[in-house]
Amino acid sequence: MIYDLFLHRYPQQIYWADRPTPAIHQLFVQAAHIIFDDLVKPLHLDGDFFRRVHDALARETGRGRLYDAQSWDAVCGEFLTETYDLWKDRHGTADTFLKTRLSLIELLFRSAEERAREINSTVPEALRVVARAVDELNSRLRHARMELHYHNGLLQSARDELTETRTAEPCWAVLHDAKWANVDQELKEAIEHADDQRKDAAFHAAKALESTIKIISDDKGSSTGRERGAANYIDNLVSQQN
Repeated sequence: MIYDLFLHRYPQQIYWADRPTPAIHQLFVQAAHIIFDDLVKPLHLDGDFFRRVHDALARETGRGRLYDAQSWDAVCGEFLTETYDLWKDRHGTADTFLKTRLSLIELLFRSAEERAREINSTVPEALRVVARAVDELNSRLRHARMELHYHNGLLQSARDELTETRTAEPCWAVLHDAKWANVDQELKEAIEHADDQRKDAAFHAAKALESTIKIISDDKGSSTGRERGAANYIDNLVSQQN
């Protein structure tokens, strides 16, 4: 299985300094606190949970054991919070070091969200707990001036704090529902391709819009099954209003 990770989606160099700033290191420590202090107990995150996260990142980076520690949760925690050392070959460049830790955060939070959905029927507060954790992570990212935002399993570029808090975050919250899965995926593709200055970014944005219109038409009972594109779904909705 190939995992969708931050380090794959942003292969170009995004960090140009020779070492992560103290604020970035502090962010990684804070992310570890969120995981281990706020999520482990209520979500029942055990050694197998951390082993799967570790193995996913190790496979995608082509490495063996990421850190020499006695337990899988310790391996993940120590790897996430270790200090960058330019003279350690396994750390690579500061850019690589940063991306692998961000990918680990992404995997940990994505897996925690999946666990929350799995146990929600027996642990009703699970989804609320993980939602609060995600909110704190995004606040920490803004405070560290990382220009990144976590939503629905992915870390993506975020340039405007006001837009993120007032527009993007409510949008991603809506798209978290399973029925919006296609919209969620296409919108993420559009953002990533726009960040990478790829010409098909607008295509994915248009696909997200088309899927949105179709879902709204279906929900309102306006769809006939004979539609050939977004224009037909729009006609359905306009006709219903008239």
